[in-house]
Amino acid sequence: MKTSNPSNALAWLLFIVLALIWGSSFILMKYGLRSFSYSQIGMLRVALAFWFTLAIAFNRLKLLRWKDALALLGVGLLGNAIPYLLFPLAVSKLDSGIVGVLNSTVPIFTLLIGLVWFKTKIGWPSVVGIFLGLFGVLWLLVPGLEVDPATLYYGLFPILATVCYAININILATKFPHLDSLTITLLSLVFVGIPATAYVLSTDFIQIMQNDPLAWTNLGYVAILGVMGTSLAAIMFNYLIKISGSLFGASVTYAIPVVALIWGLIDGESIGLHHFFGMLAILTGVYIINYRKRLRQKKAAILTE
Repeated sequence: MKTSNPSNALAWLLFIVLALIWGSSFILMKYGLRSFSYSQIGMLRVALAFWFTLAIAFNRLKLLRWKDALALLGVGLLGNAIPYLLFPLAVSKLDSGIVGVLNSTVPIFTLLIGLVWFKTKIGWPSVVGIFLGLFGVLWLLVPGLEVDPATLYYGLFPILATVCYAININILATKFPHLDSLTITLLSLVFVGIPATAYVLSTDFIQIMQNDPLAWTNLGYVAILGVMGTSLAAIMFNYLIKISGSLFGASVTYAIPVVALIWGLIDGESIGLHHFFGMLAILTGVYIINYRKRLRQKKAAILTE
């Protein structure tokens, strides 16, 4: 008699929660931009995530080892600081829903980075998936050239952020088998959280909080980004990578663009059929990329029954 797999059920629960949290992050950035610059939002997000994680996991600091320092710095920069600057910069010029769709290229770049950096072997279905996903990206961005060439320029920022995420996912999957997800989150944020705090305080942040009537409300949106979208989500995501692997973890981006587009529609953003066509192309590519791994996992499960 077959029994349910608790790890598999937990993986899917984490998948759904992360999709809801991260799919909502782009509209929160949009609201935060009403009071703060893109760099203030990015660094506030990192700083708030760091101090919150430090408060709940202070005793994990003793687990920091110099042999892990470079990889943890990479996670802090590539998984947090750099993308958190690039995404609000993109949202400052593009609809939040479209930026959410572009975020769904993470599995494509995860595979490419794994191929180049970690010598991962791929087959022709994965190659087809990569090209289909990249076609979807171009389909989303090129129509904007008819209106404003800057659309393409700003569309490159979320794509660069997904490349950072892809490298980060490969680092998480290979470098920290000896650390739990909460420890990885805290120790990686140590390297970027204090500089981010110093940067925020060096800007006109205090003046904005004193003079802008919407500042506290918009700071609340950024705080949600920091605590929920960064600290708690990073803990959940790091754990998801450990129990399910890098490709399944990266596949959270299947659902993120759907949530982001729904928020965009609710907020009155202009989203047309070609946006959904581009999203469909990207997600189909991601599905193809993951298909062979799911097939191997099913075969392995049958053999062990």
